[in-house]
Amino acid sequence: MFFELPATIEKTARWYKDKDNRTRVDFTFADEQGAIVGMGGFTQIDRGHKHAEFYIMIAPLLHGRGLGKRIANWMYNYAFLEIKLNKIYLYTNDDNVAAYSIYEKAGFKLEGILREHKCKDGMLLNRRFYGLLRSEWENQPWKKDILEYEL
Repeated sequence: MFFELPATIEKTARWYKDKDNRTRVDFTFADEQGAIVGMGGFTQIDRGHKHAEFYIMIAPLLHGRGLGKRIANWMYNYAFLEIKLNKIYLYTNDDNVAAYSIYEKAGFKLEGILREHKCKDGMLLNRRFYGLLRSEWENQPWKKDILEYEL
């Protein structure tokens, strides 16, 4: 993600207010005690072409516990079942092997690499572009026909 750090509730609220919410859906996920553990959503929702960009962020202290996978799977199901998309796509940094390995295990296909596409900390980074089609989602073991299941 590319945004001003440190992230705060005030900055996040201002960011959300400035977004065009007709073409996006955003989620916040909390644990049993109500502590926020992650957020994610779909941006640039194009109902005519039936695609949207996926994003997710999990609290850094919770990485490696499978929480991101469970949340992402729920969100993929939401996109295909509720928004009726045909394709979910995403971008990730070329050097973020942990992230794109997770997406590949979920069935996403590498569609291309955008060379020196994003500037971060003064360095130009390659970005990987991935997509997951409805037909590929249909064959996933985590596919659900309903959204009422525990994360």
